[in-house]
Amino acid sequence: MSSCKKNIILGVLIIVIGLALYMMTEYMVSAEEEGLDKRIETTPLVSDMMEALSNRQVHPFPTDNIMNQFDLDDFEMVVDTDKAELWLNREWNTLRIRNKNTGYVWGGLPLTEAEGLNKTWNNFGNSIAAIECFDEAGTEGRYGLTENAVTEYTIHDSGFDCYADFKELGISFTISVSLNNNRLTFNIDDASIAEGKDDILYRLKSITFMPFLGASYSDLIDGYMMIPDGSGALIRFQKPTQYASTYAARVFGKDLGIESLAQPSDLQAYRPNDYVIEEPQVLMPIYGIVHGMKQNGIFAVIENGAEYATIVATPALSNNPYNRVSARFEFRQKYNKSINRKKGAGAVVPQEHRNEMSPRLSLYITDGQEAHYDGMAGLYRNILIEKGVLQTTKNNSIGVPIKLEVLGAGLRKEFIGKSLRVFTDVEDFTRIVELLHAKDITNISYVYKSYTKNNEAGAGWLKKLGSNKELESLLNKIDTFNNRFYLYLNPVSANKDQVNMRTEAANNLSNMVIEVSRNNRALMYDTTYYYRLREVAKRMEAVKSYLDIEHLSGLALDELPYRLYGDFTSGKERTRAENLTSIIDLVSNLADNQKLPLYQPNMYLWNYTSEYYNTPLSSGQFLYETDTIPFLQIVLSGSMQMYGSSLNTGSYSKERLLRHIEYGVAPSFTVTHSDSLDLYKTTQEDYISTNYDDWEGYITEAYSAISSALTKVYGQTIIEHTALEDGFIRVTYDNGVKVYVNYTSTEQVDGEIRVQPGWFEAVW
Repeated sequence: MSSCKKNIILGVLIIVIGLALYMMTEYMVSAEEEGLDKRIETTPLVSDMMEALSNRQVHPFPTDNIMNQFDLDDFEMVVDTDKAELWLNREWNTLRIRNKNTGYVWGGLPLTEAEGLNKTWNNFGNSIAAIECFDEAGTEGRYGLTENAVTEYTIHDSGFDCYADFKELGISFTISVSLNNNRLTFNIDDASIAEGKDDILYRLKSITFMPFLGASYSDLIDGYMMIPDGSGALIRFQKPTQYASTYAARVFGKDLGIESLAQPSDLQAYRPNDYVIEEPQVLMPIYGIVHGMKQNGIFAVIENGAEYATIVATPALSNNPYNRVSARFEFRQKYNKSINRKKGAGAVVPQEHRNEMSPRLSLYITDGQEAHYDGMAGLYRNILIEKGVLQTTKNNSIGVPIKLEVLGAGLRKEFIGKSLRVFTDVEDFTRIVELLHAKDITNISYVYKSYTKNNEAGAGWLKKLGSNKELESLLNKIDTFNNRFYLYLNPVSANKDQVNMRTEAANNLSNMVIEVSRNNRALMYDTTYYYRLREVAKRMEAVKSYLDIEHLSGLALDELPYRLYGDFTSGKERTRAENLTSIIDLVSNLADNQKLPLYQPNMYLWNYTSEYYNTPLSSGQFLYETDTIPFLQIVLSGSMQMYGSSLNTGSYSKERLLRHIEYGVAPSFTVTHSDSLDLYKTTQEDYISTNYDDWEGYITEAYSAISSALTKVYGQTIIEHTALEDGFIRVTYDNGVKVYVNYTSTEQVDGEIRVQPGWFEAVW
């Protein structure tokens, strides 16, 4: 650029700035002459009140009495128990349930002309069993029993059977409904399901029992839907609003054999979706409905077919003004059928073969304490204890624990090839152990990660980390300090250098290798692949050789506890249900009559869990969710140790520490001896800050705060969780101890108890 042009541009800038200053001065003088305040007053955002008022918290509930919304006119009583009555209307193929303790009648919709709904929706929402189907062209349709099916009822002592024949669809099945005390159960035997009758080509997509049972029109009554989103969430009944999408989450997570794991960001921004994360996984096959806090509730448990079920919760919408929640059993899904094995090439079609299952759903009709989320959690805990899924331990004699994940080594991307970088060898690990012991932190679970060749599950020990003798010395020291040492194991996922695509990788229904890609080409490995379950078993067997090491506490198992997928490798097909049974067997065999530390295990593995890692401490915080609750933590309290995700892999804040205290969860950190910068361009670069010396003070602070709050209650059972005010929570344990947490910026009071701003108080 010439000198002349530069001078012209500079001159123009000076003139523009001068004019701006002149106009600002004139405005200020004019404002003063007119008696106006030239300052713009703003109210600064107060972060702690934002937390207290957000849907990351639970809020106080109204206590107004809820009146009956339904009567029993035109219904016949089928079953009468000590706690409830079951009533049936054969003409409209629907039922109602009366709680004998309260007299409250539960139903779906008015029999005719439900406000805001057409006749099709009215029939669908009221049906004892409603279905969705694909026609010959793959188009979806929705059908209720009334006007679409011929029904025949057989009454028996505990309920009735209903044979439903959708003649125009060529589909039929038998629904069994029974009432035992306050437990209402729906069941369809897979053997009773028939399709393609009279050569009609409709195919069954889904079945939902009483889709609108417990639904509320707009915000006509005070109540909420409880869903197992993360730790748990509530959707309070609300006026119709238009949402882009509503809640529909697969129980036990998505099936990678059919569904994609990560969805691309739909934000109109020029940035990669590398850090788009999955919504929280549904870990429990449950949901709930409450009409009036501690007045009337329904607690639902999916007892069979959960691996193919979806929890569907829909707040009132402009075109469907009912708040409703249900379990939808998926017999078929659409998938991308590959034509030439090229990614993305193909047609979206329904599954050819339906998922084989016998869906069974039990609804518990509740009142009093069990008609609230904390009471429902206690009810579910008792159900699981009775079934042997959970056991009561109440072992807190050694105090509140802490978990430290220690990264061993990783590969670094170089200009040519790769190099090995050691982050924490055995000698470095020993130093960390000694430093923590010197600070009187004595109840520690250590998890050593990235310790094998190529960081491959089942591979041999990486000698650069230390000799066998040095490892034995470290384990002996940890054992002397009464701590625990686990080796990390993820036998499920792999990068391209750890898996043979042809013989080891699982395939989806499109006959393509199951993979999850990140939109970041700078990463050494931007794509993750998943092993066939046979290969998972082989690697789990290989790693058992480590169990002979003296003072090794065991293996900390990741991904297998929560990743459930079908494998459609040609000639070696295994359904999601078949893999579920095999996964339970694999974990049971590895546990060998003991319990294991597991990373975020689904409910079906809780019987084998000693330490629950990465316990979710929030919900998905969708716009329609109004509250986040510790439903999961209440269920598991008193049965296993719970740890949050690493505090140094996200934002370290007082609010996160208070959330650990409120939920009764122990802290976790991920550390290295090396500088955090050493992880850059390695396989571990997702860990932003890990240097132990940098984090030692925070580790001590977090442990001190959480330990002092939970020392009297860790290992005990939570029996009540109450929001006294927005941001002021009281948690009551079965030993009588109460823990108060104050998220607000002002002192909070409960009787004689005073809790300082942003702090906690344990009272016994």
